[in-house]
Amino acid sequence: MERPFDPILVEVIRNQIAAITEEMTLTVYRTGRSGMCKVGDFATAVCDRQGRLVGEGGSPYQMCVFIDTMENVLAKHGGALNPGDIILANDPYCGISHMPDITLIAPAFWHGQLAGFLISYSHHTDIGGRFAGGISSLCQSSFEEGVRIPMLKLYDAGKRNDTLLELIVANVRTPEEWEGDVDAKVASCWKGQEQLTKLLDKYGMEKFEATCDYLVDYAERVTRAAIRQIPSGEYREEMLFEDENEVTGGPVPLQVVVRIEDGHATVDLSACPPQVNASINAPLVSTKAVTRAPFKALAPSDALTNIGFARAIDVIVPPGTLLNPRYPAAVGGRASLMMTLSNMVFRAIAKALPGRLGGVGEGADMLHFNCHSEGRYISFMDVFFGGWGGRPHVDGVDGASPMVMGGGYGSMPAELLEREYPVIIEGFGFVPDTEGAGRHRGSVSVYREWRFRQPAEVLLRTVGLRGAEGLDGGGRGGDAVNIHRSGERETILPAQAHVHLHVRPGDYVYHKVHGSGGYGEPYERDPELVVLDVAEGKISVARAREIYGVVIDPQHLTLDREGTLALRRGLKNTLVAAAD
Repeated sequence: MERPFDPILVEVIRNQIAAITEEMTLTVYRTGRSGMCKVGDFATAVCDRQGRLVGEGGSPYQMCVFIDTMENVLAKHGGALNPGDIILANDPYCGISHMPDITLIAPAFWHGQLAGFLISYSHHTDIGGRFAGGISSLCQSSFEEGVRIPMLKLYDAGKRNDTLLELIVANVRTPEEWEGDVDAKVASCWKGQEQLTKLLDKYGMEKFEATCDYLVDYAERVTRAAIRQIPSGEYREEMLFEDENEVTGGPVPLQVVVRIEDGHATVDLSACPPQVNASINAPLVSTKAVTRAPFKALAPSDALTNIGFARAIDVIVPPGTLLNPRYPAAVGGRASLMMTLSNMVFRAIAKALPGRLGGVGEGADMLHFNCHSEGRYISFMDVFFGGWGGRPHVDGVDGASPMVMGGGYGSMPAELLEREYPVIIEGFGFVPDTEGAGRHRGSVSVYREWRFRQPAEVLLRTVGLRGAEGLDGGGRGGDAVNIHRSGERETILPAQAHVHLHVRPGDYVYHKVHGSGGYGEPYERDPELVVLDVAEGKISVARAREIYGVVIDPQHLTLDREGTLALRRGLKNTLVAAAD
């Protein structure tokens, strides 16, 4: 019997589910032990009893990961769940992105029957293994990366499995912080269960399930409608991936083929190279997530990133490859490859819809710090972002996380780092003349500089070494830069995605995220916007003249309109002559 559709009730329940994820998120934020729980590398979600995501508390990428997470939870524990259970997992071969991403999944019961699931995840600063952090590209197998947890019950009918917890914390470098972050996620799950029970008490199971059905069906319907806007056909994006030459032995060819047919997209990665003996391989769950997430830019903002959204997008990738490795391939350092792949899919879609989408977002660069002090290890991860590429009608956003990561990640405050760790932030800001030029410019690079007060092991992760290409005539952003200063010696570090350093007290490390690509021809940019960029220190007077054809009085920072008109007229004539 078909249920009657009540749009007002659906919207009310939908927003109450959203409020549950928000309360879960705030619980992690307020009670988490590590800095990672303060800057956004965590997520929450509500699922119905079929494991379908119906409440988002994170980025499109994270929600796409949770789709696979729930499939594996149901496959292993679907018939053996009890009130008070909480499952703990980090296994990249059973639906988790990589080992540092510790994920808790709690079933919720109502009047004795399974009613739904709560998910609470965060990235931990250590998970044991050969290198602190679990993300070094030098690990050659899963066994070197840390403790692998394959969907085990941390709580069984409300009783905590202390043996499991003791075993894990005995193998990580920061046990107090690790356990504190897990406790924060346990509290997050309890809060979600409490609030979901209240929702069911108010509306009942039938109305809740009817709303869940609608949210999944709606996501699929509008996603297919959005994909139908793309002309049917095949769209390719190819490049040489050179960010990991130190472990791949040279450039690796990547090819993305996006096929569009009647409201359905297929991302074909059949040409993917074989897996390698380094942790840059991307597990299948990550590959599917980063290739589906860019399509969220086409769908309406009220469409959830759930199984309905995913049904409209198939991903083909052979096993035993860089993007679908076989166990025990290492996968912890997959970020650079993942973001490259995501950007390739995004660019393929953007080229298929000229004038609709802008350039890709940049970032998730980070410094991982680990030192041994007073008998214990101290670790932190400092993540920050470059921004977005130029868009058809507006500039990119400076310093924001990429769209596929939700735009909600922040950078760790200097006050927090300096209070809790032996480090001083000597600088954090924009780098002039690093934007991808265009009618609408891309974001400028962001730099961060650290000074260390104790000896430490440091890992610098650079997600993109070269500035992103522009669209529709837009220019490329500036390249990433890493510098290490020790005493009087300054070293420009090798251009590679993962760099290990040993730092001494007084050493400095400087990192610059690469810039984002521009959109449209630079000489078509509104001169007043160029003047504003110069006034804000994002573009120099010389670059304004050379790249944008805008003449600015260097003393008063005012626009010379006649000089600009004459200069741009000359530039236009030069371009026309070159085209002929």
